Amino acid sequence: MTSTAKKPLHWQLLLLILGLYAPLEFYTFTNNLVGITHYLVLGLCLVLIFIYPETPLIQPRNIRPFLFLAGWTILNLASYIWAMDKALVLNYTVFILRYTTLFLIYNKLFEDPVPLRGFHWFLFLLVLLYVGTALVEMLTFKHLPVSRHYGKGSFIPSGPFYGENQLASYLLLFSPFLLFVPRVSGKRWLAVLSAPVILVVAVITVIQGARISMIALGVFLAYFFIVQTTWKSKVILLLAASLLAGGIYARYNREVYLLYQVFKKQAGTLSSEQTSIYMSSIQIRVQLIKETLDMAARSGFIGVGGGNYEPHMQGDAIYRTGGITNPHNYFMELLGNWGLPGLFGFLYLYLYWLAGLWKLYRKSTGADRQRYLMYLISLLLFVPASSVPSSIRWDYFVWIYFAAVNSTLHTRPRQLAPEVGQ
Repeated sequence: MTSTAKKPLHWQLLLLILGLYAPLEFYTFTNNLVGITHYLVLGLCLVLIFIYPETPLIQPRNIRPFLFLAGWTILNLASYIWAMDKALVLNYTVFILRYTTLFLIYNKLFEDPVPLRGFHWFLFLLVLLYVGTALVEMLTFKHLPVSRHYGKGSFIPSGPFYGENQLASYLLLFSPFLLFVPRVSGKRWLAVLSAPVILVVAVITVIQGARISMIALGVFLAYFFIVQTTWKSKVILLLAASLLAGGIYARYNREVYLLYQVFKKQAGTLSSEQTSIYMSSIQIRVQLIKETLDMAARSGFIGVGGGNYEPHMQGDAIYRTGGITNPHNYFMELLGNWGLPGLFGFLYLYLYWLAGLWKLYRKSTGADRQRYLMYLISLLLFVPASSVPSSIRWDYFVWIYFAAVNSTLHTRPRQLAPEVGQ
């Protein structure tokens, strides 16, 4: 497939439907709009695919993710036998089936290189939208209806999400697209826009107090500045940043002072957490890992059953984790609910994607090399990003992102390619 213009009408309709639907998944400004829309869109897409099966829904290029998702579904249903709360197992079955349908449908869409190569533009614009929403929240103290701050007059931004940790998580995950898209597209003037925006992302993360995101974003920005920019660019960036900072300070010195105090407080807590009499966010996450390992061991490493992680944390463990019962770590959530089979299955898939992108990055040049590196770094950032919010299981769009990752893994410059490693 080389051009959507040559596709039959049903393919154009599929592209239009999914193109309109994707923003609703990534930017949920109201929960009432997404639920019913999700099932209508997926149902219509499946009908179109099965009526016009030019290519099979399941192919060698997506067989590994499909086998994981199918195995995950079977494992989850099997856990109904030993789960403490069996209703939660059924709820999680619906979650996994939604992941599966989203992944398969968008993976099919991304067989066409045109929407696939447009996806990084979508994420680039999405970050701009997230940042713009956060700035409005901080300036007006108003939030979207989905936010936990809705109607409370808080200046802490949460964007189109329930909490600020979710916004911090996805600003981190998609930050490479903000910096690499100007290079991939060849439109270097976009760097003039992306450079200050990424600084705003860093400021938002500090205000939110998302420590893991602060550390991971700092490491990524340091790498990009040191390795991915020339000396000329470094000098220009430093001069521009100095002039911008000076102008902002001259005009908004009071606000800058308040921001500095916030940053100083957040930076101070990073070094003082170990000595605090209260459990810090990082200490809680470390304790949650310990509790998850203990939970998995007590279940014989087969897991406590889909969705049963939190009920099992309601006992003595809740006192050791400062009242937090959510895993705050996607890998630990897999281990706790579905044991080693669930964790190792996803780890295999994740490492397969990483290794494939690394091979393509090493073999490519020019814009394609930057494109593979962009996805590779973003996928690496998935580890800290998925450890920031309480859980990412409600964020179904993660599997649209994974569909783009998997499809990118099976591309070569300007054409679809056979499976990497074959």
